Amino acid sequence: MSGQVTTRPRPMARVVYDPRLRPAAHDQDWRRVYEFSAGEPIRSVALIRNDGMYPHKDIGEALVLPGDIGVVRQSWRFLGHVYYTVEFMARAVFVIMRGGELARIGTSFDPA
Repeated sequence: MSGQVTTRPRPMARVVYDPRLRPAAHDQDWRRVYEFSAGEPIRSVALIRNDGMYPHKDIGEALVLPGDIGVVRQSWRFLGHVYYTVEFMARAVFVIMRGGELARIGTSFDPA
């Protein structure tokens, strides 16, 4: 080698998932329906059963029934989905739910 330094080619990164490039799957009105803020009262539209993660309850036992009223305590995003921690005071449980399993109280989306 006569003074020439050879360098290895740099590996090129490839973007596997970029949410900015993904087309919107739903219109803006649909998104607003499932956005809840902390402290907002909600109604459950889904039956939530214990899958073994909730302590002191039997597996398969109903934690939340459709129509139960609760309060959103916090929300966060994970892998492109929004999750909510909801407290149901009448049942004395905290559960994690998705927006599709909740409805605002007193709106046209309230099933009761």
